[in-house]
Amino acid sequence: MASISESTAEKVKRLRLELDQLRAKLAEAEAELNSQLEDVEAFEFRFEAHVGQLLDQLATLESEVNSYLTQIKLMRHEQSFAEQGAAFDPVEEQFRKTWQHIPETAESKPKPAPPPATQAQLKKIYRQLARQFHPDLAIDEADRQYRTNKMAAINDAYKAQSMVELMALAEELVEHQSRQQASPPPDQEMAQALQEEIERCRRRLRVIDNELQNLPNRSMVDLALKVKLAQREGRDLLAEMATELTRKIARKTAERDMLRSQFENL
Repeated sequence: MASISESTAEKVKRLRLELDQLRAKLAEAEAELNSQLEDVEAFEFRFEAHVGQLLDQLATLESEVNSYLTQIKLMRHEQSFAEQGAAFDPVEEQFRKTWQHIPETAESKPKPAPPPATQAQLKKIYRQLARQFHPDLAIDEADRQYRTNKMAAINDAYKAQSMVELMALAEELVEHQSRQQASPPPDQEMAQALQEEIERCRRRLRVIDNELQNLPNRSMVDLALKVKLAQREGRDLLAEMATELTRKIARKTAERDMLRSQFENL
């Protein structure tokens, strides 16, 4: 019986070591994925501020133009489209007039971010808590549910940029870990729990590896790379895109106004 007990104890020791190594690897992978996702989200915010709204505006104009064209075609059997069109300026002329009188609109400015030092501190404690409270590190189902709830609270606190809430969660983490260490399960139960935790960590690692491999396939990631390459050449690609879209909007606005006038006079 002594040899069996020693064998179980050795197994627990070996599994603990394997789990510690996996957790360290998982923490690095989680940090890498979170860092890349934060970069993508930051670029998406820049894209939306400079280009996204213009794309939406152009899409709306194109829809209106197509609608007027369809309605005009339906009414051509009653009146001559060519005769009606003679009373209006050509598209190029209306584009010129519209472009010269485009009202200057103040660019929407994003909400000011916290000072760099404060943001860095928030991000640091957030990542530490996210690694230590992650549900994949649970030792049983009850612990998993507890960690899931706390991860939601951590995410909410980080979105709210609340250092007070994050620090409170950090203190709670210390107490939670102390309670777990105070009443360790028997060796056989511990060995089983460790093995299950190892499998969860491995599954999570596979998921993260897959996400990291597929991240470059995102259109925004590809565009962000092009923006960086353009910056090295001294170009602002997003600004160039915004300028071109503004020109297209002006031209499409002139076309829409011309078609609307023609339609109203049919």
